[in-house]
Amino acid sequence: MLKFYQYNALNITEITEYSVFADAHEHSALPLRETPEDIKIGDIVQAFVYLDASDEIVATMAKPYAQIGECAYLEVVSSSERGTYLNWGLPKDLLLPFSEQIGSMCSGDFCFVYVYQDNSQRPIATMKIHKYLDKDGEELKINQAVDLMIASESDLGFKAVINNEYLGLIYHQELARPLKIGTKMKGWIKGIREDGKINININKLDDETRDELEEDILAQLKGNGGRLNISDKSPPDLIYQKFNVSKKNFKRALGSLYKKRLITISPNFTELAPEEE
Repeated sequence: MLKFYQYNALNITEITEYSVFADAHEHSALPLRETPEDIKIGDIVQAFVYLDASDEIVATMAKPYAQIGECAYLEVVSSSERGTYLNWGLPKDLLLPFSEQIGSMCSGDFCFVYVYQDNSQRPIATMKIHKYLDKDGEELKINQAVDLMIASESDLGFKAVINNEYLGLIYHQELARPLKIGTKMKGWIKGIREDGKINININKLDDETRDELEEDILAQLKGNGGRLNISDKSPPDLIYQKFNVSKKNFKRALGSLYKKRLITISPNFTELAPEEE
Protein backbone atom coordinates (compact mmCIF):
# COMPACT_ATOMS: atom_id res chain seq x y z
CA MET A 1 0.00 0.00 0.00
CA LEU A 2 1.29 3.44 -0.90
CA LYS A 3 2.25 5.76 1.93
CA PHE A 4 1.28 9.30 1.00
CA TYR A 5 3.62 12.20 1.83
CA GLN A 6 6.36 9.69 2.55
CA TYR A 7 9.01 7.80 0.63
CA ASN A 8 7.98 4.55 -1.06
CA ALA A 9 10.04 1.82 -2.73
CA LEU A 10 8.75 1.70 -6.33
CA ASN A 11 9.69 -0.65 -9.17
CA ILE A 12 10.40 0.95 -12.56
CA THR A 13 8.20 -0.86 -15.11
CA GLU A 14 8.27 1.27 -18.27
CA ILE A 15 10.40 3.98 -19.83
CA THR A 16 9.20 5.98 -22.83
CA GLU A 17 10.68 8.92 -24.69
CA TYR A 18 8.93 11.38 -22.39
CA SER A 19 7.99 9.52 -19.21
CA VAL A 20 9.11 6.97 -16.64
CA PHE A 21 6.49 4.75 -15.01
CA ALA A 22 6.64 2.87 -11.73
CA ASP A 23 4.48 0.12 -10.24
CA ALA A 24 2.34 1.95 -7.66
CA HIS A 25 0.76 -1.23 -6.28
CA GLU A 26 -3.01 -0.78 -5.98
CA HIS A 27 -2.81 2.46 -8.01
CA SER A 28 -1.33 0.77 -11.11
CA ALA A 29 1.38 2.47 -13.16
CA LEU A 30 2.35 5.90 -11.92
CA PRO A 31 4.40 8.54 -13.79
CA LEU A 32 7.60 9.25 -11.92
CA ARG A 33 9.07 12.76 -11.99
CA GLU A 34 12.60 14.08 -11.47
CA THR A 35 14.30 10.82 -12.42
CA PRO A 36 18.05 10.47 -13.10
CA GLU A 37 19.22 9.88 -16.67
CA ASP A 38 20.65 6.44 -15.91
CA ILE A 39 17.41 4.97 -14.54
CA LYS A 40 16.35 1.65 -16.09
CA ILE A 41 13.51 -0.88 -16.04
CA GLY A 42 13.69 -3.12 -13.00
CA ASP A 43 15.29 -0.50 -10.74
CA ILE A 44 13.84 -0.15 -7.25
CA VAL A 45 13.85 3.53 -6.32
CA GLN A 46 12.82 5.58 -3.30
CA ALA A 47 10.16 8.05 -4.45
CA PHE A 48 8.10 10.59 -2.55
CA VAL A 49 4.36 10.13 -3.17
CA TYR A 50 1.81 12.92 -2.68
CA LEU A 51 -1.37 14.50 -4.05
CA ASP A 52 -0.97 17.57 -6.25
CA ALA A 53 -3.31 20.58 -6.45
CA SER A 54 -5.71 18.55 -8.63
CA ASP A 55 -5.68 15.62 -6.17
CA GLU A 56 -3.77 13.52 -8.68
CA ILE A 57 -1.28 11.03 -7.27
CA VAL A 58 2.26 12.18 -7.96
CA ALA A 59 5.55 10.36 -7.43
CA THR A 60 8.85 12.18 -7.57
CA MET A 61 12.49 11.45 -6.83
CA ALA A 62 12.95 15.06 -5.79
CA LYS A 63 13.44 15.29 -2.05
CA PRO A 64 11.10 17.53 -0.03
CA TYR A 65 12.44 19.13 3.13
CA ALA A 66 10.38 16.77 5.32
CA GLN A 67 7.93 13.88 5.19
CA ILE A 68 5.14 12.85 7.54
CA GLY A 69 6.54 12.32 11.04
CA GLU A 70 9.56 14.60 10.58
CA CYS A 71 10.58 18.09 11.65
CA ALA A 72 11.83 20.87 9.39
CA TYR A 73 12.81 24.53 9.44
CA LEU A 74 10.69 26.06 6.67
CA GLU A 75 10.16 29.46 5.07
CA VAL A 76 6.80 31.24 5.08
CA VAL A 77 5.71 32.03 1.51
CA SER A 78 2.09 33.22 1.80
CA SER A 79 -1.02 33.41 3.97
CA SER A 80 -4.77 32.93 3.55
CA GLU A 81 -7.88 32.69 5.71
CA ARG A 82 -6.86 29.07 6.50
CA GLY A 83 -3.40 29.84 7.76
CA THR A 84 0.17 30.25 6.62
CA TYR A 85 1.80 28.35 3.77
CA LEU A 86 5.34 27.02 3.94
CA ASN A 87 7.80 26.02 1.23
CA TRP A 88 8.66 22.38 1.83
CA GLY A 89 10.31 21.68 -1.50
CA LEU A 90 7.22 20.64 -3.48
CA PRO A 91 5.06 22.56 -6.01
CA LYS A 92 2.15 22.55 -3.53
CA ASP A 93 3.02 24.46 -0.33
CA LEU A 94 2.47 23.04 3.16
CA LEU A 95 -0.32 24.49 5.32
CA LEU A 96 0.43 25.75 8.82
CA PRO A 97 -3.03 26.49 10.31
CA PHE A 98 -3.37 29.55 12.54
CA SER A 99 -4.34 27.21 15.39
CA GLU A 100 -0.95 25.45 15.09
CA GLN A 101 1.14 28.65 15.10
CA ILE A 102 3.08 30.22 17.96
CA GLY A 103 3.17 33.97 17.41
CA SER A 104 2.52 35.81 14.16
CA MET A 105 4.23 34.85 10.90
CA CYS A 106 5.10 36.96 7.83
CA SER A 107 6.40 36.05 4.38
CA GLY A 108 10.13 35.45 4.52
CA ASP A 109 10.06 34.28 8.14
CA PHE A 110 11.27 30.79 9.03
CA CYS A 111 9.61 28.50 11.56
CA PHE A 112 10.42 25.12 13.07
CA VAL A 113 7.57 22.67 12.52
CA TYR A 114 6.53 19.03 12.76
CA VAL A 115 4.64 17.51 9.80
CA TYR A 116 1.66 15.24 10.46
CA GLN A 117 -1.52 14.08 8.71
CA ASP A 118 -4.92 15.47 9.71
CA ASN A 119 -8.18 13.51 9.82
CA SER A 120 -8.53 13.94 6.04
CA GLN A 121 -5.04 12.44 5.54
CA ARG A 122 -3.68 15.80 4.38
CA PRO A 123 -0.22 16.99 5.46
CA ILE A 124 -0.30 19.69 8.11
CA ALA A 125 2.51 21.60 9.81
CA THR A 126 2.49 22.53 13.49
CA MET A 127 4.82 24.67 15.56
CA LYS A 128 3.52 22.89 18.70
CA ILE A 129 6.02 20.08 18.27
CA HIS A 130 5.82 18.96 21.91
CA LYS A 131 2.38 17.45 21.20
CA TYR A 132 3.89 14.92 18.78
CA LEU A 133 7.23 14.07 20.39
CA ASP A 134 7.68 11.59 23.24
CA LYS A 135 7.79 13.24 26.64
CA ASP A 136 10.55 11.03 28.07
CA GLY A 137 13.49 8.99 26.87
CA GLU A 138 12.91 5.66 28.56
CA GLU A 139 14.01 3.76 25.45
CA LEU A 140 17.23 5.78 25.04
CA LYS A 141 20.57 4.80 26.56
CA ILE A 142 23.35 6.92 28.03
CA ASN A 143 26.09 7.64 25.42
CA GLN A 144 23.79 6.47 22.59
CA ALA A 145 24.58 8.22 19.29
CA VAL A 146 21.57 10.10 17.90
CA ASP A 147 20.56 12.44 15.07
CA LEU A 148 19.67 15.95 16.18
CA MET A 149 17.89 18.96 14.72
CA ILE A 150 18.08 22.24 16.63
CA ALA A 151 14.53 23.45 17.34
CA SER A 152 14.67 26.50 19.62
CA GLU A 153 16.67 28.40 22.23
CA SER A 154 15.77 28.84 25.91
CA ASP A 155 17.47 30.44 28.90
CA LEU A 156 19.15 27.10 29.72
CA GLY A 157 20.31 26.16 26.23
CA PHE A 158 19.09 24.85 22.91
CA LYS A 159 16.23 22.41 22.51
CA ALA A 160 16.84 19.71 19.90
CA VAL A 161 14.66 17.05 18.32
CA ILE A 162 16.22 13.60 18.76
CA ASN A 163 15.71 11.05 15.95
CA ASN A 164 12.43 12.83 15.07
CA GLU A 165 10.94 11.23 18.22
CA TYR A 166 12.11 13.02 21.37
CA LEU A 167 12.94 16.52 22.58
CA GLY A 168 16.15 17.13 24.51
CA LEU A 169 18.34 19.98 25.78
CA ILE A 170 21.92 21.06 25.09
CA TYR A 171 23.11 23.40 27.87
CA HIS A 172 24.69 26.75 26.96
CA GLN A 173 27.79 26.11 29.07
CA GLU A 174 28.65 23.04 27.01
CA LEU A 175 28.76 24.94 23.72
CA ALA A 176 31.74 26.64 22.14
CA ARG A 177 29.39 28.91 20.16
CA PRO A 178 25.62 29.39 19.68
CA LEU A 179 23.76 26.96 17.45
CA LYS A 180 21.49 27.84 14.53
CA ILE A 181 17.84 26.79 14.48
CA GLY A 182 17.28 24.07 11.89
CA THR A 183 20.86 22.78 12.00
CA LYS A 184 21.20 19.00 11.75
CA MET A 185 24.03 17.29 13.60
CA LYS A 186 25.14 14.21 15.47
CA GLY A 187 24.93 14.03 19.23
CA TRP A 188 24.96 11.69 22.20
CA ILE A 189 22.58 11.08 25.09
CA LYS A 190 24.28 12.58 28.14
CA GLY A 191 21.65 11.84 30.73
CA ILE A 192 17.97 11.17 31.40
CA ARG A 193 16.57 12.97 34.43
CA GLU A 194 14.11 11.51 36.92
CA ASP A 195 11.28 13.39 35.21
CA GLY A 196 12.24 11.75 31.89
CA LYS A 197 13.71 14.88 30.30
CA ILE A 198 16.77 14.31 28.16
CA ASN A 199 20.15 16.05 28.27
CA ILE A 200 22.26 15.94 25.10
CA ASN A 201 25.97 16.32 24.41
CA ILE A 202 27.28 17.32 20.99
CA ASN A 203 30.94 17.28 22.06
CA LYS A 204 31.34 13.69 23.18
CA LEU A 205 34.86 12.98 24.33
CA ASP A 206 35.21 9.24 24.80
CA ASP A 207 38.56 7.45 24.67
CA GLU A 208 38.57 7.28 20.87
CA THR A 209 37.69 10.92 20.21
CA ARG A 210 40.01 12.09 23.01
CA ASP A 211 42.89 10.24 21.38
CA GLU A 212 42.00 11.80 18.01
CA LEU A 213 41.98 15.31 19.49
CA GLU A 214 45.32 14.77 21.23
CA GLU A 215 46.83 13.50 17.97
CA ASP A 216 45.43 16.53 16.13
CA ILE A 217 46.99 18.92 18.65
CA LEU A 218 50.37 17.19 18.39
CA ALA A 219 50.20 17.14 14.58
CA GLN A 220 49.45 20.86 14.42
CA LEU A 221 52.26 21.60 16.87
CA LYS A 222 54.75 19.60 14.80
CA GLY A 223 53.55 21.24 11.59
CA ASN A 224 53.94 24.71 13.09
CA GLY A 225 57.50 24.45 14.36
CA GLY A 226 56.54 23.09 17.76
CA ARG A 227 54.40 26.02 18.89
CA LEU A 228 50.78 27.18 18.60
CA ASN A 229 49.48 30.56 19.74
CA ILE A 230 46.61 28.91 21.57
CA SER A 231 46.31 27.54 25.11
CA ASP A 232 43.81 26.56 27.79
CA LYS A 233 43.34 30.30 28.42
CA SER A 234 42.31 31.07 24.83
CA PRO A 235 38.73 32.19 24.03
CA PRO A 236 36.24 29.43 23.13
CA ASP A 237 35.65 30.82 19.62
CA LEU A 238 39.35 30.58 18.76
CA ILE A 239 39.53 27.01 20.05
CA TYR A 240 36.45 25.99 18.10
CA GLN A 241 37.77 27.63 14.92
CA LYS A 242 41.08 25.79 15.24
CA PHE A 243 39.98 22.36 16.50
CA ASN A 244 36.17 22.26 16.16
CA VAL A 245 35.70 21.33 19.84
CA SER A 246 34.52 23.08 22.98
CA LYS A 247 36.98 24.75 25.32
CA LYS A 248 36.17 22.17 27.99
CA ASN A 249 37.19 19.27 25.76
CA PHE A 250 40.26 21.13 24.49
CA LYS A 251 41.44 21.72 28.07
CA ARG A 252 40.98 18.02 28.85
CA ALA A 253 43.13 17.03 25.88
CA LEU A 254 45.83 19.57 26.78
CA GLY A 255 45.83 18.32 30.36
CA SER A 256 46.30 14.75 29.18
CA LEU A 257 49.20 15.71 26.90
CA TYR A 258 50.77 17.76 29.71
CA LYS A 259 50.59 14.80 32.12
CA LYS A 260 52.32 12.68 29.48
CA ARG A 261 55.07 15.36 29.34
CA LEU A 262 54.50 15.88 25.63
CA ILE A 263 53.72 19.60 25.80
CA THR A 264 54.23 22.70 27.91
CA ILE A 265 51.43 25.23 28.40
CA SER A 266 51.77 29.00 28.76
CA PRO A 267 48.95 31.55 29.06
CA ASN A 268 49.20 32.55 25.38
CA PHE A 269 50.70 29.52 23.64
CA THR A 270 51.35 25.78 23.75
CA GLU A 271 54.69 24.18 22.86
CA LEU A 272 56.06 20.71 22.34
CA ALA A 273 58.04 19.62 25.36
CA PRO A 274 61.80 19.19 24.84
CA GLU A 275 62.71 15.60 24.13
CA GLU A 276 64.22 13.87 27.14
CA GLU A 277 67.74 12.63 26.69
